[in-house]
Amino acid sequence: MDLKKATLIFFTIISIFSMIITSGCTAPSENNKDNGDDFTFTILEGSEKNLSDYRGKVVVLDMWATWCAPCQYQMLELKKLYDHYSKNDLQIISIDIDPSETVSQIQDFINQFANYGYNLEWTFGMEKDNLDRYMKEGGIPTLCIFDKQGNLYFRHAGLSFFNQVPSDWPSDQPEPTLLKEKIDELI
Repeated sequence: MDLKKATLIFFTIISIFSMIITSGCTAPSENNKDNGDDFTFTILEGSEKNLSDYRGKVVVLDMWATWCAPCQYQMLELKKLYDHYSKNDLQIISIDIDPSETVSQIQDFINQFANYGYNLEWTFGMEKDNLDRYMKEGGIPTLCIFDKQGNLYFRHAGLSFFNQVPSDWPSDQPEPTLLKEKIDELI
């Protein structure tokens, strides 16, 4: 074997060996870390937001529609949540998932609550990315809680209460979720 061939084989083997050693053995870069869930939605003012815009806060995603009676009651429980926690720690995002509803209908819904002294001041929006992956049970309201890194921590279809089950809750129904317990685990 001549010297040129031997040198070429030597460097090829060294290059392959270097690639094997360095690939998969380095610490993950910032770009390779699990960055949590993400989706895009449109806020009522028309601009787009992402779940990732709220990293560093616990996020409650409320999927609802204006015609849904349990969703209307859920708003009162979310109001308690909103009033209880610091805006630096918790973000509520209520996304209307009915594509036939308009910004005007959603704003009228919010205004009806304001007429009775319940100002719903958190973020409201409309579905842009399909959120079906968060609605495994298929019904609304569905609430999802994401940790500060944006990872799905909890999901529940049906009513969830702030910190107390109503005294008239039917005994034949499953015990509902208490949101304060779940949020306190993350904050």
